[in-house]
Amino acid sequence: MSEPEVENRREAEGDIFTNVRVRHPRQEQADWIKLLKGVAHAVGAAILLIAGTVWTLRLQHPKYVNPGGLLNLPAAVVTAPSEADAILMDTTAPPPTTAQAKEQVFKISRFLHSYTRDTVRANRIATAIVDQAAKRHLSPTLLVGILLTEDAKLDPQARSSVGARGLFQVMPFHAGKHDCGSSDLFNIEANVCYGASIIQQLSRRSPSMARALQRYNGCVHGTNTPNCYTYSGKVFKFAEQAATKMLSFRVGD
Repeated sequence: MSEPEVENRREAEGDIFTNVRVRHPRQEQADWIKLLKGVAHAVGAAILLIAGTVWTLRLQHPKYVNPGGLLNLPAAVVTAPSEADAILMDTTAPPPTTAQAKEQVFKISRFLHSYTRDTVRANRIATAIVDQAAKRHLSPTLLVGILLTEDAKLDPQARSSVGARGLFQVMPFHAGKHDCGSSDLFNIEANVCYGASIIQQLSRRSPSMARALQRYNGCVHGTNTPNCYTYSGKVFKFAEQAATKMLSFRVGD
């Protein structure tokens, strides 16, 4: 075949080095796929942002901040402001009646049975928590949250590597300073009293309950305890779990 014929054939068929008739549609498809992936990533990022916001709000305003609905507390608590710290530190709520206190003790004790088989111990802890919550104007479920964060085994003889003692992991230098009737930090009632008194005092000196909890854990500047910035979130999570679970409990069941 002569050179002119070869050239004519190439022009008719398209030079294999310059013809893009096959590759051009593939490029359009690739661009379309890239656009679809970009939209998918944007939607995914939006979903994550919304989920993160919802989670943050749940930590700021967990279910247990309405203790009247969860533990049948007086109407003064039910109608209190919806802000978490305001309800947790409601100083206007009167102490619960005997019947209400018994119901709270029953529900908390029943919940604590998930963490100990010792019924007597669970009842003693629940009674002490309800008693101190009323005296200190604190939510009982907040105290349950601190208790489980500090000692989920519910061991009254627990001792940390730095010397903190008992259920609420109270440091020895607090012994005898909070009108708890005993300096024995391994005593259940005394230890709960110390823990409740300490968090009450810290909350009065802190801008929020979350900050008070951080200080309770020694996380003043975020360096005293590894990952201590997660402490308040753990307390709120345990408190919410307790309150939600206790909704299903009925006296006499």
